[in-house]
Amino acid sequence: MADEGMNLTRAAYLGRQTIKFGSILLVALIIGRFLFTAGYAFYKSVFPDPPPPPTVGFGVLPPLRFPEQTSADKPSAYELEIPTSRLPNFGDRAKVFLMNRTSLSLLADQRAKQIAANYGFVFQPTILSTTLYRWTKTQPIQATLEMNIQNFSFDLQTDYLSRAELLSNVNLPNESAAVSILKAFVKAGQNLPEDIATASGTVSYYKSLGGQLEPAVSLSDADFLRVDVNRYPIDGTRAFFTPNGDEGALNGILTGALGGQDQIVELHYHYQEIDYTQRHTYPLRSVTSAWQLVQAGEAYVAQKGIEDTAIIRNIILGYYDDPEEQEYMQPIYIFEGDGGFMAYVPAVDPLYIQQPGTTESGTGF
Repeated sequence: MADEGMNLTRAAYLGRQTIKFGSILLVALIIGRFLFTAGYAFYKSVFPDPPPPPTVGFGVLPPLRFPEQTSADKPSAYELEIPTSRLPNFGDRAKVFLMNRTSLSLLADQRAKQIAANYGFVFQPTILSTTLYRWTKTQPIQATLEMNIQNFSFDLQTDYLSRAELLSNVNLPNESAAVSILKAFVKAGQNLPEDIATASGTVSYYKSLGGQLEPAVSLSDADFLRVDVNRYPIDGTRAFFTPNGDEGALNGILTGALGGQDQIVELHYHYQEIDYTQRHTYPLRSVTSAWQLVQAGEAYVAQKGIEDTAIIRNIILGYYDDPEEQEYMQPIYIFEGDGGFMAYVPAVDPLYIQQPGTTESGTGF
């Protein structure tokens, strides 16, 4: 009986010890797991895994096509004065998008004539080439419409600057209405793409001086309104820029002296559809490299500004929207400065841009 009592006492003791040390071990494991998880998370926050490399799925890209320029189109010197005193960082990559190419359809002639009629040009056009038609009309003012019947981009011009009766700001629309009027004009003849339809647009004031448009200080001082509508920005932040700076892919001049469609006295619409589902990422050249190209006079100057020395105040990353058809929508660095100065540098790493005298098949990509 004594041995049995001793065994029960020992068993109870061992049980208590097992529970005690087991509890300690369990708590240690919980704390250890928490400390390991927190430590690993901190390590990854300091030393994160490198992102996967850019996809470069389109291979080597064609170079961007900027208009030809001479030294007279550019400032003689450049100075960088930005608030942060350092060049911005836009990361190591950006998206490149496939552009949908158009082809001349069998019904292009019929469709172009219908679009022109919806724009008020009902007479037969003059055929300038296999893809370019021209319409004219004389009422209420002399007007010309030239349309590319392959992609239905067009230019509308009138002699409004020689019409003294139009030099009045009576009934000029407000800014919101002016943008809506321009979009409604295009929609009268063809579908307005979503990335244009959802864009806000900008409005500026102009007056006529000696047969030339000059900026006006306010609506009350203006004879005409200028409206520029670019595509809705990529990811809501990366804006589009055309060869003439922030001039819209859809842009026009409005008068308040005429009504209806006739209040648009000049309009330009050059648009190519982006396939937003077909995109790849590409490495970016450094902003330092881009700035060096600007300093060397090798950037494309979209707006020269008013001073011989360009004072650059801001650098952003955007996209170049060529009025002529292009294969891909590519990013650019935009250098903005005093007096309206604006210059572009292609942003994709030159290793992924086809060089003159080479072919894509010879690059190894």
